[in-house]
Amino acid sequence: MISTIVFDIGGVLVRNENPALRRNLEDKYGLNKNRVDELVFDSKAAQDSTIGLVDPKEIWQNIADKLNLNQEELQKFFDDFWACDQLDQEFMKFLENCRPNYKTALLTNAWKGARKALADNYGLIEGKTVDQIIISSEQGVAKPDEKIYYILKEKIGCSFQDILFIDDFIENIQAADQLGIQTIHYQHGMDLINTIELTLQK
Repeated sequence: MISTIVFDIGGVLVRNENPALRRNLEDKYGLNKNRVDELVFDSKAAQDSTIGLVDPKEIWQNIADKLNLNQEELQKFFDDFWACDQLDQEFMKFLENCRPNYKTALLTNAWKGARKALADNYGLIEGKTVDQIIISSEQGVAKPDEKIYYILKEKIGCSFQDILFIDDFIENIQAADQLGIQTIHYQHGMDLINTIELTLQK
């Protein structure tokens, strides 16, 4: 029986609701479509920061170097890039309503310093918004490595079979499936609240 509901953050709780803003950046700097996301998320610095090895400042400096940006231009790039990310308030209300009956947790691949950023920008606070927040950069391992799911299991204190895990990356879902975790693969446009409620009724 499901006793714990675990959510990814980026792409599930916090989503890019205005892709045009990032496309505008690509037009401004002569980049191919989706290249701006690759610059931010796929660099070695970003991968290293996701497991806690480097400060995110290296990610942005790498972008400044590639695009030949001064500090003022880099700050504008930074602000425009993140401006399209919005917290799903309806889903947050649903999450709060789950707490009397279920343990709740967030499991996210995120850079160093993410815990403060999540609190400051979205009000996501361990022990207040949810019971646990597990961040890859603090653990030194990222999804889909199975080690992070074992860390999750230990922190929330239940078996894999008692966990419902929601993520937008299929490789993270597949890794969880192999451990016996119940999963929902979130995709854009899905009625996620209804899908969770139906899963909990099974």
